[in-house]
Amino acid sequence: MRQEKRHKLQLFYEILCAVEEDSMHNQVARPTHVQHSTRLSYDKMMNHLGELEEKGMVHRVSGLVAITAKGKKFIEQYDDLTRLIESAGL
Repeated sequence: MRQEKRHKLQLFYEILCAVEEDSMHNQVARPTHVQHSTRLSYDKMMNHLGELEEKGMVHRVSGLVAITAKGKKFIEQYDDLTRLIESAGL
């Protein structure tokens, strides 16, 4: 069965959530853990992480990834938007 193609915003959300979850214990996330959580190829995931870093939503240090306050705010706003869409029955 084929998986439906994900929109870029959805991919950003999933990556940020994976980084946040993996970094709960160590303050940083390992890219391979994020890759497995998001079911992306390593190259695509690294490209998206690069974009998120340019936008100030993640910070990379020594190959590890940490979510920023801006990244956490994106997650909150994405959650709010999905709840609003669901409550409207769209």
